[in-house]
Amino acid sequence: MKEGYAYVQNWVANTILKRATNNSNAQIAAMVVPLQSLPGKTDLFAQVLAILFPLFMILMYVPLLYRMVYRIVNEKVTRAKESMRMMGLGDFAYWSSWFAYYTIINTAITVIVWLILMINVYNRKSAFLLIVMIWLYGQSLFGLVLIIQSIFSSPRAAAITTTIVYFGTSLFSTLISNEGTTREAKIAVYFFFPVVTMA
Repeated sequence: MKEGYAYVQNWVANTILKRATNNSNAQIAAMVVPLQSLPGKTDLFAQVLAILFPLFMILMYVPLLYRMVYRIVNEKVTRAKESMRMMGLGDFAYWSSWFAYYTIINTAITVIVWLILMINVYNRKSAFLLIVMIWLYGQSLFGLVLIIQSIFSSPRAAAITTTIVYFGTSLFSTLISNEGTTREAKIAVYFFFPVVTMA
């Protein structure tokens, strides 16, 4: 060993040994010895969780997305939005109310899922990180709601298309799971398709 902390420690130990024994040939030889360990165990729970957790994360937002898009497009079709605009409601207030509604529902879903996971699945060390990850994932899906509701004029078609697009974008995870995929390609896919982060 000719570098790092172990080298310096060996050098100091040899210097102390030579001075303590008054023998300039005294030396301690440093070597690396592999540590014996017990045979590894396969954690089947972690393997099952790696497959099921992303699936459940995707499934738990389907009702929220379906309902949100259906209601927003239904307001557009029934001209309720136009009526509110005639009464003085601005666009910012309108979309802020939908965002607040979505955030409240997303927060409730997140807390329920987080409590279930904290009781039975995850250790307490990563509790804050887990709740933030789930909540931010849910919030990122609001953009999908905004995009799809602006395209359709039929509430049912919009809601069904949202569900199909939501599931369909999760298939992009197979594209980025390759070893040869560049970092830039992965970032681009994550940016445009937030569902991939959970798939």
